Amino acid sequence: MFKSLANWRNWRLPVKLAAVLIVPVFIAVGAGVLQIQSDMDRAESYAALQRLVKVRSALIPVIEGVQAERRILAEGSGPQALQDQVRRTDDARTALRGQVAKTSLSGVVTARMDDVRSRIGGLPALREQTTDVPGAIREYTALTESMLDVDEVLASEFGDASLFRTAMGLHHVMHVQEQVLYQQAVVLSGLTRGQLVTAEVRSLVESNVKLSYIAGEFAALATPEQLTMWGTKFNSPDTEAHRKMLATALLYPTSDAPATGTGNTGTNAAKPKPLPIAASDWGRASGAVAKSLDVVVQGLQNDLRDAANRLRDETSDQAGTASAILFASLILAGTIGFVVGRYLLRSLNALRRSALEVAWHKLPEMVATGRGSTEIEPVPVDTTEEFGQVARAFDAVHQQAVRSVIEQAGMRANMRNIFVNLSRRSQSLVERQLKLMEELEKYEEDPDQLANLFKLDHLATRMRRNNENLMVLSGGDVARRFHRPIPLTDVLRAAAAEIEQYQRVMVHTAPNAEVVGYVASDLVRLLAELLDNATAFSPPHTQVSISASIEAGDIVQIDVVDHGIGIDPEALAVVNHRLEAAGEGADVQVFREMGLFVVGRLAERHQIVVRLDAQQGKGTRAIVLVPAELAPRREESWESFRGEAVEHQHQPARPMMSGPAMDPESASASWFESPAGTTPPPPAPARQTPESARGFLDAFQRGVQRGLPDRQESR
Repeated sequence: MFKSLANWRNWRLPVKLAAVLIVPVFIAVGAGVLQIQSDMDRAESYAALQRLVKVRSALIPVIEGVQAERRILAEGSGPQALQDQVRRTDDARTALRGQVAKTSLSGVVTARMDDVRSRIGGLPALREQTTDVPGAIREYTALTESMLDVDEVLASEFGDASLFRTAMGLHHVMHVQEQVLYQQAVVLSGLTRGQLVTAEVRSLVESNVKLSYIAGEFAALATPEQLTMWGTKFNSPDTEAHRKMLATALLYPTSDAPATGTGNTGTNAAKPKPLPIAASDWGRASGAVAKSLDVVVQGLQNDLRDAANRLRDETSDQAGTASAILFASLILAGTIGFVVGRYLLRSLNALRRSALEVAWHKLPEMVATGRGSTEIEPVPVDTTEEFGQVARAFDAVHQQAVRSVIEQAGMRANMRNIFVNLSRRSQSLVERQLKLMEELEKYEEDPDQLANLFKLDHLATRMRRNNENLMVLSGGDVARRFHRPIPLTDVLRAAAAEIEQYQRVMVHTAPNAEVVGYVASDLVRLLAELLDNATAFSPPHTQVSISASIEAGDIVQIDVVDHGIGIDPEALAVVNHRLEAAGEGADVQVFREMGLFVVGRLAERHQIVVRLDAQQGKGTRAIVLVPAELAPRREESWESFRGEAVEHQHQPARPMMSGPAMDPESASASWFESPAGTTPPPPAPARQTPESARGFLDAFQRGVQRGLPDRQESR
């Protein structure tokens, strides 16, 4: 490979043009791909933040549900209100679990989630705890604090500065809201009892301090718009009323404080008065503050969601813009290369197209037809530089190739004519030989001599068929032609009589149809080739069957079935392709069976379909489909037709012998056109006595048995 790179002078012209642009293009592509990859990574990170926003959105309803249960338990609203709220809380928990399952969380978030899950597992028992309300409030508060810790960890996962500030601001507002709702629950619990205890007052003081601290943290992180929204919602008259009532609750004596009393003789303690706060006023004021904080939470949550969506869209747009710029750069580089190289490649492409047109179309057409003009069309390159010189050189090569093709076509035509003449001469001699042997077989009674005559008859029959095959391959027409319709059964029998191992062929009864005269002889020859192949490639002890049936559309289907070794699928596909290509002007190739090409030629001549079907190890089936117009149905019986034909010809009846001697001419002489100059058949012999007839048949049978071939001859 290094040698080919070093030898740059042999590079193709497009490669040389591409080498000029490849370095800047690679640099641009590399930089663009890195930028696109960076933008895609950022977009994916913002998509992950979007999923975290959805988790927080699913977590907030769970926190609100737990806070609502705490408030209901503190104010003693009754079991029905608690059950309704429990159902809403459980629905929010189900939505949270579904959202968490869709999101990939960090290890810290997962650990905090597990802690929350374990605490939530104790909710059913906590909801049943109605006697120790302060203890239940503490448990609910601890659960809420653990969920707020999860929210804080989720907020810390936002790596972008703008998103982090909004996420932490949202967490601080939720924490402030939790303090307000906690104060609401504690004071409501005290109002239910009448007074607060010292521990509750202390927790309210701590909650108030924590609220102020968290509010300061929010103010340090919030944007001016968020501070404006905070000031509008949190500094309302309800907030001021909430502060005053909370201060009153903190300064009022507790129920467990040391009692003071007056009296002459004892230490009678004065009972503390109930808190001077109406539960409805406190609930309304604290609830209004919590709802105003809900508006702030919702606004911050929307800001966080919109910011994450906006950042993801921006990074996606940046990646798309970088991709468009990179694509435009590549298009520009390709356009420059195309414009620069178009003029150089135009002449080369014209020369290439002309060469391929000559190689794939013009010369093959002349070879197939053997005709054409010696005048050629020059390559459309008119310049005088190097490409023009190459074009003129190709024109000279094309001119010489055309002359060679015409000369070769003339030589092939001469050879074909020679083959036709030789085949016809040999055919005439073989016909005379067969007639002579037929006469000798009629009067021969010696079994040994009769066996030898049968062997000669076998050889002569094959020689005649080979001559006819040569005639077909040469493009000529054979002399044997029927001039009347032939019964389909007789066509099958005549085909069986044409082959050497005729005794292995089982001819089944054919349907009542007849084959038109000009097709019958070719169909006999086609079936004989198939039968010869079937007997040659099947075991000697098996039979080959030939049958016919009429299918849909009055198409006659002829089946030739043997029980040989079969053909593997690949070879079967090749054979069927050759059968189809034989009639398309394909050149004769070297086949193992020359008869297959003859079958294809004969089938194409009359639009007959021939295909082979085989299973490995189960034999081969040859299917021949004859169109309805070539083999029409016949109403009357064949026997009456054959008798009328014989009577019309005024020929004396003679015994029909099965075997190779039973060819189409010996089976019924009236079916063929009588060639000119043929001698009339000899008169029939005188009637024999029964003893002489019996002896003749016995000798004929022994002769047939001895005349069977000792082995199958390969074709």
